[in-house]
Amino acid sequence: MCSSDSESKPAIALVGGTLIDGGGAAPLRDAAILIMGNKIVEVGSKNEIEYATATRILDVTGKYILPGLIDIHVHCFDWMGELFLAHGVTTVKDLGNDFEWISTVSAEVEQGKVRGPRIFYVGNGLDASPPDRDTHVGLDSPEIARHAVEILHSGGASAIKVREKITPELLRVIIEEAHKFGMLVTGHIRRTNAREAAFAGIDGLEHLSGFVEAIGNCNRQEEPAKDARQILISDLKAYSAIDLAKAEEPINLLVDKRVALVPTMPIWWRIASDWRDDFAREDAEYAKNAALVYVPEDVRKQWASSLFYKLDNANDLAQIQSGYKKLRDLLVSHHRAGGKILAGSDTFFSVPGLSLHRELMLLVDAGFSPLQAISFATHDNAEFLGKGAALGTIVPGKLADILVVSANPLDDIRNTQRVALVIKDGQVVDTSYHANYSIPTPRPKLSRPLWLEKRVALN
Repeated sequence: MCSSDSESKPAIALVGGTLIDGGGAAPLRDAAILIMGNKIVEVGSKNEIEYATATRILDVTGKYILPGLIDIHVHCFDWMGELFLAHGVTTVKDLGNDFEWISTVSAEVEQGKVRGPRIFYVGNGLDASPPDRDTHVGLDSPEIARHAVEILHSGGASAIKVREKITPELLRVIIEEAHKFGMLVTGHIRRTNAREAAFAGIDGLEHLSGFVEAIGNCNRQEEPAKDARQILISDLKAYSAIDLAKAEEPINLLVDKRVALVPTMPIWWRIASDWRDDFAREDAEYAKNAALVYVPEDVRKQWASSLFYKLDNANDLAQIQSGYKKLRDLLVSHHRAGGKILAGSDTFFSVPGLSLHRELMLLVDAGFSPLQAISFATHDNAEFLGKGAALGTIVPGKLADILVVSANPLDDIRNTQRVALVIKDGQVVDTSYHANYSIPTPRPKLSRPLWLEKRVALN
């Protein structure tokens, strides 16, 4: 994760800023952070730390120092790397790509061949047959499910993600096998409801999926006649029917079973957000940025129009807005009861990196403090990844992943977007955009059988 000559580089000291350490501690004014190689070695008051003559001093007086941000829910494409870094996102968890490609790119980042965030990955999403998307793998039996998990683990996957059609029976097998290897399992579920998933041992729910069904203790089938946007609108409207009094019991169950919630509001709930038009204007500006010419044309057209988030049906919009309010109440209730909330943005239709800052905004809108939202995106995400010993807070011994912003995010969470400096693995990051940005291994057009399907079939 660091270049081979990092140990020979002079030490770096960030001096004079206000430290927000990610762990929830009170801010430390006039702080100093000493970095050697790719590690943080000292943290304290600037008057308490001594530096060698060759130390590179970075004066950050008047600025605010945070851990590098972690996005716990992304879908990586080959053009996203420097956009993440430019927004201070130094680590991501990829929630669905062809295993062969994403594992290769993760290694290329670690080897310094790709400018981008460090990538933890699940590889292919596991589902019941037949698979719906080109990166999903359908499982026909418990034996195949166990073997798929074993192969993903042996290839370096950090966790498992299950998909909408997974059955309770297959889910239990997947979780049992994954937990043998110390791997967590999260899901975007539909056929299995959140109650069943919690009893099966699932570790996290992406998009708070399966919760509406859990209140009625029922399951929901796929809707093949609808496209992805219609299905999303249908899912969002369903939250408006939640009786919050009846939601207390399933929330307590999720807390008791230690199920983390990943709301991914910038994608799922942007339609209902008060920030919708502001986000659209921001996206349109990114679409016009000549240095981002490497972003695919269809993506830039989406940014330019934000059509995915425009909803003309007033009744549908009213129902979604009602559901959004209830969703936010559920998140706060879950957290107050002792449950984990994690910060993930999803990245299909929004600007990578910027999308995580929007998640922080929406978490604060929901009722969390800026300090809590920052901890979700740093300390808590790192702990859930199993990387809390190396990432997520600014303390001695951890990797030097640092975001410096020019205004106080505790006064206004939007100030996390005012990026002044990014350090990843002890190296100061170039946060500008480059029209010729590319990576050695472009994302391939997939055809079946996929790598994982071949491996399962061979064994």
